[in-house]
Amino acid sequence: MTTQLGWLAEALGDSPTLKLSSQAKAMIQAGEPVINLTAGEPDFATPEPVLAAARAALADGRIGYTASAGLPELRATVAQYYSDAGGPTVAAGEVIVSNGAKQVLFNALAVLINPGDKVAIPVPYWVTYPAQVTALRGEVLAVTPTAGWKITPADLERAGARAARVLILNSPSNPTGAVYDQDELAALADWCRTCDVYVLTDEIYEDLVYTDAGHTSLVQIAPDLRHRIVRVTGLSKSYAMTGWRVGVGLAEPETINAMTRLQDHSTSNICTVAQKAALAAFACRAEVLAMREAFHRRRDVLVDQLRGTPGIRFDVPDGAFYLMVDCRDLLAPDRRHDGCWRLARHLLAEAKLATIPGAPFGAPGCLRLSFARSESELVEAAQRLRASLRSFPG
Repeated sequence: MTTQLGWLAEALGDSPTLKLSSQAKAMIQAGEPVINLTAGEPDFATPEPVLAAARAALADGRIGYTASAGLPELRATVAQYYSDAGGPTVAAGEVIVSNGAKQVLFNALAVLINPGDKVAIPVPYWVTYPAQVTALRGEVLAVTPTAGWKITPADLERAGARAARVLILNSPSNPTGAVYDQDELAALADWCRTCDVYVLTDEIYEDLVYTDAGHTSLVQIAPDLRHRIVRVTGLSKSYAMTGWRVGVGLAEPETINAMTRLQDHSTSNICTVAQKAALAAFACRAEVLAMREAFHRRRDVLVDQLRGTPGIRFDVPDGAFYLMVDCRDLLAPDRRHDGCWRLARHLLAEAKLATIPGAPFGAPGCLRLSFARSESELVEAAQRLRASLRSFPG
C-alpha cells in the first residue's frame, strides 16, 4: 500500500525570497563578506518600551490564552489609533490580531473566496499573494500596469478584473516601493463602485512613505466602500517587530467575525506576550519616525549611487525599503527567460552581493534590492554591483 500527500504539498513551492535570504545568511555565518540586500525586514532593534512591556509580562507570569481575535485592550488600542488617523471610525469589534499580516491575508481570502473564484493581483506582486490564492483553490488574475508600477482602472478593465471576487492592492508596495496617491486611489475607488469586488489593502509599510503627502488608505478615500474593504497591516515593518508576529486586520464586523471563527480553529490567539508588548508599540511613534527618516536617507544613498549605471533603469521608490531595478538591457534577448536568476547568481558569486530576482514577483528581468542596510553598506553594495555588471555575460 502506498500513501501520497495531498495536492497542496505539490502546488506550493518554496518561498524564493526566504530561500535566497537564508542562503546569504549562511554565507555570512561561514565568514564570507556578503552584503545582503535580500532582507524583507528592518535592521533596527525593537523599540525599548516594547521590550520592557514584554519583560513585564514575563515577570508577571500569568501568560494564558486570550480571545482568538486578540486582547480586548489591544483591539481597542488599534481601533483608537486608526480612528485618530483619519477616515471612518473603527470599533474594537472591527479589529483582529493575527500571526503577522500573512495570517490576516490568508484568513481574509479564506472567508471571501470560493474555489474557482478569481483574485485580481497587480504585477509585480509579493510572492505570497498568488501562493495563498492557490492554496485556497482560487484563480490568480494578473493585472499588468500599462506604465510604471501602479495599476489604473483601464488596466483592471483590460485584465477582465470585473470577473474577480477580490482585488489585492498593496501600497506601499513590496517589491517596488510604489505608493498610490489620493487621486490614483480615488480613480480605483470609482472603478470599485461599478462592480462587486472586495478589496484587500495590504498596508504593512504604511509608516514608511517618503512623500510629503504620506500614506493614504483606500478606506479613507472611499468610506462608502468600507463594507468591501479589508485593511491589512501590522507592527513588523514600521516598528522593527518582524519576529513578534503581530498582524492586524480591520474590516466590517461580519468579516472580522468570520476571520475570527477561522482563527479559532487554526491558531487561536497569537502569543500573549507579543500582544502585551504590542500595546506599548503604539506609543513609540518617535522611534517609528526615526526609522522612517533613516530609511529615507538610505533610499537616497542607494539611488544616488546607482543613478546612471549602464544597463539598468529604475523608478525612485516612494515607500517601503525596496528598489526594483530593471536589468533587461543587460540580458541577451534569447536568454531573458532566466536572466534575472543568472544575474542574481552572478552577483552573489562574483561580488558577494545578495539580491532577489524579479521573476518570482512577476517581473522577470528585474532585481529587487533592499535598502534595509547601513548607508556605508549600501555605498559598497552599489560599487560591487557596478563592477560586477561589467563582467556579466548577458
